[in-house]
Amino acid sequence: MEEKEVILKLSGEGTYTAIMPSGNANVGEKGLKPMELLLASLAGCGGVDVYTILKKKRQPVEDIEIEVKGYRREKHPRVYERIVVKYKVKGEVEPKAVQQAVKLSVEKYCSVFAMLRNSVEIEVEYEVCQD
Repeated sequence: MEEKEVILKLSGEGTYTAIMPSGNANVGEKGLKPMELLLASLAGCGGVDVYTILKKKRQPVEDIEIEVKGYRREKHPRVYERIVVKYKVKGEVEPKAVQQAVKLSVEKYCSVFAMLRNSVEIEVEYEVCQD
């Protein structure tokens, strides 16, 4: 079993420094907001998958933009009830290749999606921009 560790140290009023093997980040009141980080984690996880799969398919990816919108309930705890993830892939890529890459990420590879899928409705969309 792989072990990951993140240590948070109080660094100010309601702000922590997250110490991670990949680098440090401020989290909290004067830093990155935890619920925004969750959205970024979902997008980042899927983005790495989609990019890697498209490169393996020899698709000429010029850019990928991932838009994530989270909709939180009003009552505490203010969890996300719905998340919409939209991949915008730029380049002379085949739409079918993008569709397959997104599907593989969602159904097989993205660990963050797998962690969230049973607790929140997640909609996934994609578009190919060839300019």
